[in-house]
Amino acid sequence: MLKKYLPGLLLLTTTLASSALQAATLNDFDATYILKLGSLRIGTSTIALQTETDGSYRYKTHSWPTRWVSWLLKDQLYETSRGRITPAGIRPDKYHYLRTGGDRKREAKLSFNWDENTVRNKVEGSLWEMDIPAGTVDKLASQLGMMLALQQDKKDVTFNIADGGHLKEYRYKVVGHETLEVPAGTFETVKITKLRDNKKRQTYVWCAPALNYLPIRIWQRETDNSVYTSDLESFSETLRVVP
Repeated sequence: MLKKYLPGLLLLTTTLASSALQAATLNDFDATYILKLGSLRIGTSTIALQTETDGSYRYKTHSWPTRWVSWLLKDQLYETSRGRITPAGIRPDKYHYLRTGGDRKREAKLSFNWDENTVRNKVEGSLWEMDIPAGTVDKLASQLGMMLALQQDKKDVTFNIADGGHLKEYRYKVVGHETLEVPAGTFETVKITKLRDNKKRQTYVWCAPALNYLPIRIWQRETDNSVYTSDLESFSETLRVVP
């Protein structure tokens, strides 16, 4: 359950087109989320963005179960994306995914070659390469894409994501504005829905303009009616937008 849920909540934020990211910026930051199944807290996730000395970014996440459910849910998830935020948008160079602690370890590495517009995938010992269009990102870097695109007031966006040897298209749409209370505080938000072909699954993301459009809640209903939520618990002050 956790190996499906933990990455899913963070990856729900993956999709706003990098072509829309021209003048937007992000400071370094970190944040922590509470992960819940219904009303039961089942885990914690942290995210952190760091600018390297050469101007590139390193964006990473770590997700793990609470000790109350760790007897059943043992998976820990680590993801890292490295690359640059350019005038044309996010340009990832490397992506690493690692799942440990559960029934089956899984590891994936992606290397982007922008001279040839290809990405090399190494997943569980298998290595292959595929062509990608300009603007393609990995699924973790696209979380930054969401924040950057919302800075530019984009309403309908699509993102191409290289994932597991496939090119996937994610589509999101702004559907309104709401005031929302989470453990980290009360915020005015932009509400976004993920456009799906499968109408039995629903996804909503609430992003706070006061925190540079950081997602403060991610909500998903699965086909079996299970409801998963990720709520912002804490954040660094570098996220706050100075009036």
